Amino acid sequence: MLRKGLILVMAAILCLLQSGCWDWVEVNQSSMLTGMAIEPGKNGMLKLTMEVLNPAEAQRVQNGSGGPPTLLYTMEGKSISEASSRMNEMVERKIIFSHIHMVIIDASIARKGLDQIIDVLQRSRFVREDVLLLIAKDTPASDVLKIMYPSGQYASWKLRMQIIHFYRSWGGTPKSTLYNYTDAMLNEGREPVLAAISVEGDVNNSDNSKATTSSIPKAIVKCAGSAVFRGDKLMGFLSVPDTRLLNLIRDKITGTSFAFPADNKQGIATIRMNPIHTAMDVTLNNGRPHVKLSIAGEGHVSSIDTDLPLDTAAGYRRLEQLESNYLNEQVKSTISRVQKKFGVDIFGFGEYMNRHHNSQYKLAKKDWNGHFKEAEIEVSSRISISRSDLKTKRLNKPDAGQ
Repeated sequence: MLRKGLILVMAAILCLLQSGCWDWVEVNQSSMLTGMAIEPGKNGMLKLTMEVLNPAEAQRVQNGSGGPPTLLYTMEGKSISEASSRMNEMVERKIIFSHIHMVIIDASIARKGLDQIIDVLQRSRFVREDVLLLIAKDTPASDVLKIMYPSGQYASWKLRMQIIHFYRSWGGTPKSTLYNYTDAMLNEGREPVLAAISVEGDVNNSDNSKATTSSIPKAIVKCAGSAVFRGDKLMGFLSVPDTRLLNLIRDKITGTSFAFPADNKQGIATIRMNPIHTAMDVTLNNGRPHVKLSIAGEGHVSSIDTDLPLDTAAGYRRLEQLESNYLNEQVKSTISRVQKKFGVDIFGFGEYMNRHHNSQYKLAKKDWNGHFKEAEIEVSSRISISRSDLKTKRLNKPDAGQ
């Protein structure tokens, strides 16, 4: 009996020693995909451009020889899957998709619909839900990946950090991941919005190492607001300021600054808001949606170029009222522009009604976007300014040193 037990233990140990990973891939035989651009190809085909990491140059300062941090490969196919699987016609290594940062989609493809592209991304077990989906505005999608930067950063990593920090510091770009898009598509009463990007400058002189020797970039990728969808089809674009207010209405702002008129002489005051929140309530009154938005936030004075006194409580109250009025007007204007230009609810008013007043939403759900266009908007703001930083007055000669 003891002998049989020892044999079983030894057999189990041998099995553990001989086990391995069924889908192993040698590191020196693979290449890491960091970004992907999708454009229309010839004869109805799709053109796929892949940004593949060049390991020897990705950390140029440490061990590079001056080459590009990434390599770009282009292939056309009837579908994204076909083009990506044929990429080894020109690439010697297996391409790994699990570290992709972003997918950049040409606006002309987005206008026809994103279903085919989203289906490929969602089916893949290698693509994470936090991958960024970006719409290229007024520029070929592949141009975004061609630009080289003096810092040695590759295009998709640089752009991902740019979008993240712009969202956190100012709120001028929407959350734009595969998860965010899927969430909007699956929830009733809200249409998808994705981040838009554009290229300024001469791309042809920015795709080689000579461009990295100049302190002034020949071309730069800029955040260009947001892309508005009806279902999976692109309808148009919102500006950066309107995108910021879209995030504010949806209570997605982590921090931002508002510059507004502080007097009748073109004086401007800038208030840094952190935090700022928006609460909404949406009801149906006689078949017409009534949207009530309540904005509340606390901030401090970043700059002011008027003689409004900030050494008295009255000065603070005046500044708070001015900012509140400014916010109310701006929010109403943004919603009105979306109602007239696009006629689709990207703010989630219908989603809120569906969750909180479901019986009312059922009466309007068949044509919610049509009801949204006729919605009555009410906005109120309650702003509190806590301090003026290190100064209470502008630097004038009589007040020098105060």
